[in-house]
Amino acid sequence: MFKLNRYAAKGVLLCMPIAAAMAPAGAAQAQAGSDARPTLTIAVNELARTLDPAAGNGTVDVRGYYSIFDTLIRRDFDHPEANGGAKLEPSLATSWRWSTPTTFEVKLRSGVLCHDGSPFNADDVLATFSAERLWGPDAYYAEGPAYFGTFKKVEKLDDMTVRFTTAEHDASLEQRLSSYMSFVICDEAWNKYRKDGVPAKVWMDEAAKALRFNPVGTGPYKFGSYQKNDHITLQAFDKYYGGKPAAKTVTFKSVPEVAARIAGLVSGEYDIAAEIPPDQWEGLGAYKDLTLKTVPQENSHVVVFNTNDPVLSDKNLRHALSLAIDRKALIDALWKGKTYAPNGYQLPSFGNLYDKDRVGYAYDPEQAKKLLKQSRYKGQEISYRLIPNYYLYNVEAAQILQEMWRAVGINVRIDFVDSFKDVRKPGIQMYAWSNTYRIPDPTGSLLILWGANSEVQKSSKVYTPTPAFNTLSQTLYTVGDPAQRRATYRKVLDIFEDDMPMTMLYNPATGYAMKKNVQWQPYSQYFMDFRPDNLSFGSK
Repeated sequence: MFKLNRYAAKGVLLCMPIAAAMAPAGAAQAQAGSDARPTLTIAVNELARTLDPAAGNGTVDVRGYYSIFDTLIRRDFDHPEANGGAKLEPSLATSWRWSTPTTFEVKLRSGVLCHDGSPFNADDVLATFSAERLWGPDAYYAEGPAYFGTFKKVEKLDDMTVRFTTAEHDASLEQRLSSYMSFVICDEAWNKYRKDGVPAKVWMDEAAKALRFNPVGTGPYKFGSYQKNDHITLQAFDKYYGGKPAAKTVTFKSVPEVAARIAGLVSGEYDIAAEIPPDQWEGLGAYKDLTLKTVPQENSHVVVFNTNDPVLSDKNLRHALSLAIDRKALIDALWKGKTYAPNGYQLPSFGNLYDKDRVGYAYDPEQAKKLLKQSRYKGQEISYRLIPNYYLYNVEAAQILQEMWRAVGINVRIDFVDSFKDVRKPGIQMYAWSNTYRIPDPTGSLLILWGANSEVQKSSKVYTPTPAFNTLSQTLYTVGDPAQRRATYRKVLDIFEDDMPMTMLYNPATGYAMKKNVQWQPYSQYFMDFRPDNLSFGSK
């Protein structure tokens, strides 16, 4: 057993002492002129790489989507179901029902406007969920079929009614319509690029390029401006159906260093600082006009193993890499014991599907050494790619992992890269990734990220599963009986853990520091919701 101080994080930026006198005027002070609402400035580790809600689903991308776009159904993060699972409420849809086991009908909200002034109606839903855009065999967005591959038809019954037809009953469709890939786009902005006789991919390329940083949705804020590596600014959309937004503008400011985010918050330059690590939490208590909110995320930091790499194709080696990881030591050293490692690819919020007795990813260095001897591994260097500052503590975690692997006889080299495009360049062996449980169900988590239609199987091709994994996991979309679905999921997890295309580290606990006059509640996912019911200014 290693002593924990061997794993003390190296290079974590600490907040430098700053004068206790706080600047009287912050970024959220009232603005002059006819609109006296405050502005809101958020310091983030990295800006969204796109504002196209189907093109980028990384943790840094989704922050802004939740204010620009709406979904048909919304998840109530503040009031989960008592037995786990997500409570759903109306959004752009006022009601929904399964009219038959394979037809799902949605009644749309009237009186909603798009940011370009056009009225929201069924045409916007059809544009969003078209086969050519999301779910058909040649869908423009490659990740779309992983969400909506069960669709057979999406049709307009009238201006305010849409029917979705599925190949078989879809057990979690309502949940997926509340989450990633379900943000509704406005059809006029998208379809104006459509040209008769021009293949969908061609005109959609043009549309996606034009709208990447000029999105049009129905949310409480509309696009304002973007400057690469500097900021994204959103402007209040006062015709939002849910009421007038509390802030005149919302600006996401790129501030990669933790110390700079905190310093800017203290000086009044920022109103909220995101991604504040646990080693800063106690020190923030000294500032009387600041508050800290922490939320364990429905997101797991993982290490991906390329099962098709000549070296890592050896399953014994992959299991040895996983068994060498002391997750408690990682959590104690980096997260001050304030978070946890899931017991397998599941969360308690999965409700009936959750298996509390599952062991998950174990720590057993002696077994790791035994498996290593049985493997073909000959001590060669293995590459571990990661993007600095993308995930909180990912560099420090990599340094600790490197030492743990070395202790059992595995030689790993850390390779820093600039983007996920670089991560996935030829020669992939291992890389740092995070997996968000986009809904509390395997069809919105495991199957989205690792299933038959996932990027890791179809494009980067780092996971070639045991055939039974894809066959069995696909039935989770259609099995209705709770006991049968639970038993099926356990079998799927058994196969996945035996295949070992990845191993889990922990779920991060995200900290948000903010001015006390900012009344805002973060969620267990990386969405930042600035709707009128979740943002206000002044003391409560």
